[in-house]
Amino acid sequence: MRFGDFILSSLKRWGIFIFIFTISVFMLLIIHRKVYAYYSTQPTYQIDFSSLEVLAKPDWCSEGYFEQTIEDSMKFDGQTPLFDRNLINDLLRKYEQNPWVARVESIEKQFPNKLVIKLEVRRPVAMVEMKKLSGRSFYYLIDKQTVRLPGEYYHAPSLPMTLPVIVGVRNSPPLPGEKWQDKGLSDAIDVAVVLKEQQVLSQLDITAIDISNINGRLNKRASEIVLLTKNHTQIEWGRPIKTDKSFELSPAEKIKNLYRALQVSPQLQGIKTVKIQFDRPYMVLREDSKKPPVQSPPKRSK
Repeated sequence: MRFGDFILSSLKRWGIFIFIFTISVFMLLIIHRKVYAYYSTQPTYQIDFSSLEVLAKPDWCSEGYFEQTIEDSMKFDGQTPLFDRNLINDLLRKYEQNPWVARVESIEKQFPNKLVIKLEVRRPVAMVEMKKLSGRSFYYLIDKQTVRLPGEYYHAPSLPMTLPVIVGVRNSPPLPGEKWQDKGLSDAIDVAVVLKEQQVLSQLDITAIDISNINGRLNKRASEIVLLTKNHTQIEWGRPIKTDKSFELSPAEKIKNLYRALQVSPQLQGIKTVKIQFDRPYMVLREDSKKPPVQSPPKRSK
């Protein structure tokens, strides 16, 4: 056999093989589409979004309102087959747009019609009190990234943990799920974390963290952050924890000063102001107080 005839014969054989292979693949695709179309219409493989449940509620949900609100926000209307190619991406996009959801950890399909979805729900760490033009106060929950959580409350919501109330915020509240653009909020949360770690929030019944003077916008010489207690005592914290100014005491030193003041006057009864941003705590009596506390002149550390 000549070489040319051999090449021609080989091409014919490979041509037949390629043709059969192509037809086979084409038939498989048709069968796959038919099977997919069939099973996609079967009720057994339909996922009902309205029946989705949040199995693990956040530990901070003490009221049925919050638990039910979060569960309802996780549900959607309609149905879709388990085999929907866009199911995972569509759910991921919807949950990422949910203001209660901090992060989508995973979405897993389970045969024949179930989904296993792991989410991280945002946890409130503080609430912001804002006064409207009418003079009435409204409360908003925020998380550690200063993202506003859903809800606008006429009264501070009841939760199983003590949340500090932040006052003196200037910028208007953003939409739920958006970050509140006010640097003072981050500074207040930093202080609240220290107070919680040192168990000061509950011990002194601190009712608010005032950031009206953050960055010295009201008075450059006054404390930028002030803690307000139920007894109407003002505890001057000084500058924010992450300040770049020199000679500012560390949070640990300020907490130590606060405890020194408590040794002199438990619960700070009869005290109008406590300055803990100096080397030694400095206390100012109320006018009607009879027992004068020990006072030390203010002095910044070097």
